[in-house]
Amino acid sequence: MTPAEAAELLAHCAAFDRRTIGEADARAWSRALHDVPLDDDTRGAVAEHYAHTDQWITVAQVRAIRARIRSGRIDAAHPVYDGQPGETGEQFVARRRAQVTAAAEGELPARTITQAIGAAPSENLLALLPAVGRPVVEAEEPGPYVDEQTRVEIREHLPGNRAALVELEVDCPNSRCRAARRHLCRSSRGRELRGTVHGQRRDAYAVRHAQCPECGAPPSHACTTPEPHPARVRAATADRPMPNRRQLDRLMRTPPAPRKSRARHTTGGTQR
Repeated sequence: MTPAEAAELLAHCAAFDRRTIGEADARAWSRALHDVPLDDDTRGAVAEHYAHTDQWITVAQVRAIRARIRSGRIDAAHPVYDGQPGETGEQFVARRRAQVTAAAEGELPARTITQAIGAAPSENLLALLPAVGRPVVEAEEPGPYVDEQTRVEIREHLPGNRAALVELEVDCPNSRCRAARRHLCRSSRGRELRGTVHGQRRDAYAVRHAQCPECGAPPSHACTTPEPHPARVRAATADRPMPNRRQLDRLMRTPPAPRKSRARHTTGGTQR
């Protein structure tokens, strides 16, 4: 800062504290601020000082406040320099200093850390943010993922016994089970019945889908007896898909596991 610039800075201070300025004052401030330019940050340091106190500002306070103003811009800009391939150490230092100086001068805008390192959210994600927190309009209930005809074709080529359980199309009316459609029945102990269903579910399926050969009751109408006629049950499952042949062959060749005897507790002791 030259003596003329120092005199201009002191005139700026005098506008606040009505101090008297002389040539000696200008030369003294110029020597003390020889490495500080007269810019908007220096003038801003004087204005910030007198915005909080009525005491005369000193050279040390001008330096400290100006440094704090510029440091705040650097912190807000988060300057990041990754370097360039093939650059020397001196080039790295010079370019890094230039970047920090640009941030202090306000040439780099304020940004977050994620923006500085290039990890900011994409534009597509930012476009979705305004919709966060808004209620979603209820859409119509979607239809089945696979239509019924395609399901039938798929079941015909699936191995195992699951395809043979056509009774799964109805809810199980058994009071201890109450399995919903497409869910296996459960025993009284909570185990899934994978190869069969409860008799009440079998009867319910026969009433819904088959006509009774004995009493002539049409589908979805009960027989003249409390329970469906056996012929109606057989007619409902006459076209039941057969299990996989390899599985049947394996089951026929595998002997049943021996039944484990359980101990019985009696008054006379333990019997096996």
